[in-house]
Amino acid sequence: MQHTLNAQCADPTTLAAHEAGRRSQETLLNCYCREVAGPADELNVGPLFWPSDWPAAIKMAVQREGGQVLNVHLPYTGERLLTVVAEASVTGNYRYRSPFFHKAPGKPWALLNWEAQATLLLREMALRHGLAPNTELMEQMRNSVAMTTLALAYPPAVRLPADPVEAYIDSEQSLVFGHPFHPAPKSRQGFAEGDLSRYSPELGARFALHYFAVRAEDVVQQSLLDKRCDEVVAACAPAVEPGFVAVPAHPWQAAYLLAHPLVRKVMAEGRMRYLGAHGAPFFATSSVRTLYQPGNPYFYKFSLNVRLTNCVRKNAWYELEGATQISRIMRGLLPGLQREFAGLEVLEEPAFLSVDLRDDDPARNREVVEGFGMILRRNVETLLRPGATPVLAGSLFGNHVYGEMRMRQLLRDIAMRERSPIANVTERWFSGYIEQLMYPVLHCYFAHGLVFEPHLQNVVIGLQDNWPCQLFLRDFEGVKLLPEYYPAQALTEISACAREALWYEEEQGWKRIAYCLFVNNFAEGIGQLAAEQPALQQRLWALVRHHLQRYQAGWGNLVSARRINAVLGGEPFPGKTNLSNRFLQRADRASTYVPVGNPVAAAGEVSLWN
Repeated sequence: MQHTLNAQCADPTTLAAHEAGRRSQETLLNCYCREVAGPADELNVGPLFWPSDWPAAIKMAVQREGGQVLNVHLPYTGERLLTVVAEASVTGNYRYRSPFFHKAPGKPWALLNWEAQATLLLREMALRHGLAPNTELMEQMRNSVAMTTLALAYPPAVRLPADPVEAYIDSEQSLVFGHPFHPAPKSRQGFAEGDLSRYSPELGARFALHYFAVRAEDVVQQSLLDKRCDEVVAACAPAVEPGFVAVPAHPWQAAYLLAHPLVRKVMAEGRMRYLGAHGAPFFATSSVRTLYQPGNPYFYKFSLNVRLTNCVRKNAWYELEGATQISRIMRGLLPGLQREFAGLEVLEEPAFLSVDLRDDDPARNREVVEGFGMILRRNVETLLRPGATPVLAGSLFGNHVYGEMRMRQLLRDIAMRERSPIANVTERWFSGYIEQLMYPVLHCYFAHGLVFEPHLQNVVIGLQDNWPCQLFLRDFEGVKLLPEYYPAQALTEISACAREALWYEEEQGWKRIAYCLFVNNFAEGIGQLAAEQPALQQRLWALVRHHLQRYQAGWGNLVSARRINAVLGGEPFPGKTNLSNRFLQRADRASTYVPVGNPVAAAGEVSLWN
């Protein structure tokens, strides 16, 4: 349900701010219910039972549109929060149908806007943990709402562009709302208001790179290619005099580096020169800092000293080394994986470059190394099958009403072309998607000890006639290794720090995969494909069950049997605690998990098609 303001307030900017605030309320409550209220048994979702003091708007919403009442008890403040959702959800993927109300002790029910709701829930969490209110998180939420308000001025069209390159750019730049279970999915702390317009993918950002001329002896790099990283970069860079290397940077990061004391010092000494903007534009992708240029064989993944959702997105040295190490491993494994799973492609990260000025102040020097760090990532175009169109999975499943709108149109086009019922097309499409994604991710983990993070922003789907035909996994920053498969003596080409950063224990690795695959990816997909259609939701979860059984029968081992049987038996999924992580200011690597309902066991078996 889309809630709008009265006609007298209906100018586009006000409507956009209202809708951005509304979505912020939904995502924050998603997080709070999943991470706090649900596990603590402080949440109830059920039919309207007409308590005399409930707001009339709640009763009217249920009478008008049906649904269930979501009631949250806040024991530390003694308050309650009330809204209407379409239906109860095992996974917590609620669809909201009414405004949000709260009741303080001794006071009547009051309507909540997003800021009042955020203040209420953060105060509850502060009291629960015995901490002061987290003002930084509140600022992140304000930042996120402001960014979403801007993005709503550029909503995506119902259909993707016909041209594959344009469709890919559009999918990367169409994430208006962002992560549905993050308290501040569009926060960009560090960007000024003008920076949001210049560098945000949702606003169609495209710009030239900025370059520095750096003495060759101050450049550090690695490459698995037949060229050095600086030689690859030189194809797009301005010419520099002998003895110097052209080092690119994101334009925002270039300004950050120009203000750094050590950079200013070496520029004054003539060891570095700023060359300014140069070359054809690159497009900002959904991660903001990874840039795409049509026809270029590589994405450029830059450091950006901006906090995007959970982390300041700078490429630490151990992350640069880790990317090339994962690329080495995948080069050995990929041919065998592709014989088993023909649609799989992995966007390797085979080279990196940075600047090391070897300053006497190690902290200051590290800031420069991290600040200049950039990674080359294989361009999806170079691996795309003829006639296929690459589309970011998050643009279809993780983008609230806009993703749902696009996915619905895509399936309708297939149904009309093939004269097939839409439910049948939906099941066939999702079955193909599960097979393309789940099998190689599970096999990398169970057979090879690699932990991929197949969340919606790390998956690109190759579509042919709208059907999934290829699956691209990306972003080696999130790829980890089980130490029993990759002990220190097998990782001699990287530093001890990089090895430690790459290792995950088996349980930690499984939680990361299970969260990304089943909760972040499949639960969101099913929630949008089968919205308010319980029977179809059950059939789609039954497809997940079918493919888990099929994977185990064809490729499984004793380790996979233990994990898969637990999922088939209904063991809860792990849900990443994005709200708690940000509230407690934990590093992303230290993420904790809460149990999320698993619909697989109750889904039963499903009949498939020839």
